[in-house]
Amino acid sequence: MSFEWQETTLGQICSAQGGAIQTGPFGSQLHTSDYKEFGIPVVMPTNIGDGGIVVDGIARIDQADVDRLSQHRLQMGDIVFSRRGDVTKNALIRQHEVGWFCGTGCLKVRLGDESIASAKFISHCLRLPDIKDWLIRHAVGATMPNLNTGILSAVPINLPPLHVQLEIATTLGGLDDRITLLRETNATLEAIAQALFK
Repeated sequence: MSFEWQETTLGQICSAQGGAIQTGPFGSQLHTSDYKEFGIPVVMPTNIGDGGIVVDGIARIDQADVDRLSQHRLQMGDIVFSRRGDVTKNALIRQHEVGWFCGTGCLKVRLGDESIASAKFISHCLRLPDIKDWLIRHAVGATMPNLNTGILSAVPINLPPLHVQLEIATTLGGLDDRITLLRETNATLEAIAQALFK
C-alpha cells in the first residue's frame, strides 16, 4: 500500500545502515605513472555504463596501490557515480567486480547492511528519469556539471518496504539481463551481416 512507502534521501539511508558516500582518490594520491597494463581494474567515469561497468580500455593498478588506498576498494553492492561530465551515470558493483578500485573522478555510494534498503533496488531508483533530472539540476559547475558527496546525500528516494524492494529489483534485474542478452545478440548479428557483405 502507498502509505508504507517512505520519503527519504540517499544520505539518510546510508547513515541508517552504516554506509557512506565517498569521493574517489585525488590525482595527488594516484598518478598517471601508477597505471599499468596488468593489475587491479580501476573504475573511471568512462567505464560507467547505465547500471554496469564497461571493461573496454579499463585502467589497472598494482595491488600495492590498492592496499595503500584501501578505502577506495569496491565491495559487492557499492554504486559508483561519475563525479563530473555525465553525472547521471552510475553502476552497481557485482560479485566479479569485488576488489576493483574506485578511480579518480568517481564517487562511491556504500549503502551498508541493507536492513532497510536493497542496493539493487537503490541502483534502479538512481537510474530513473526523475532522479537523473534531479542530479542534472543540482549538479554544480558552469562549464561541466559536477557532483559531490553533499549533492548525492540529498538525492530523494521513495522507499517501499524491503520485501517490495527485493521483488521490484528481481523483476528489473531480469529485464536488465534480457536487454543485455539482446544487445549482445544484435552485435553478433551485425558482425555476421558485415562479414557476409564483405
